[in-house]
Amino acid sequence: MADHKDQHQQQQPHGSKREEEEVITTFSPTIFSPKSFPRRRRIKYCGIVIALALLQIVVLGVLCLTVFRFRDPNVKLAAISVENFSPALGTSTAINMTLTAEIKVKNQNWGKLKYDESVLVLSHEGLTVGEGTIPKGSIKMRHSKQVSVSVEAKLDGRSSSSSDISSGVLNLKSYAKLSGKVSMVGLVKKRRSGEMNCSLTISLARQAIQDFHCQ
Repeated sequence: MADHKDQHQQQQPHGSKREEEEVITTFSPTIFSPKSFPRRRRIKYCGIVIALALLQIVVLGVLCLTVFRFRDPNVKLAAISVENFSPALGTSTAINMTLTAEIKVKNQNWGKLKYDESVLVLSHEGLTVGEGTIPKGSIKMRHSKQVSVSVEAKLDGRSSSSSDISSGVLNLKSYAKLSGKVSMVGLVKKRRSGEMNCSLTISLARQAIQDFHCQ
């Protein structure tokens, strides 16, 4: 009798384990099957995902038209100096000199600006008297960069008027246009450009810049 009880007790755990496996097998497909999620709930979740995606597109579009709007770079003449001025005052109407200009370029965009190589042009009474190369480069978003440009200016009897020489001053114009591409959010790119138009007054007696102003 005791042996019979022991055999019964030994068989009972195996039966319980088998029943647990059957219960897990019965309910597992139900838990992970698509039928466990009602159709209305699935439609609701899909609608939420689509609404969030549309909201992100709308927000990005508004930001691109306002905060992230593409802007032209701001190009200014920060400083300019005269070097290697010749000849001395009163010897001739021909003048040779080197002008070193410090150009400040400000990227006003919320994206990186890559600008192309450009030219700084010096003119006197409509005639070009010198050109200097502005090398290509890049500026981080909302940052500024200062570029140094050297220009060899030559004024002969045709380009330098006797009235300027007699008055002791020489009036020049400087012009530069900087163009490049702005990359916004790493996806949208657009070309923008900025211009610099300045007037210079050079004192022939001091052989130095007397004044300059930009539009």
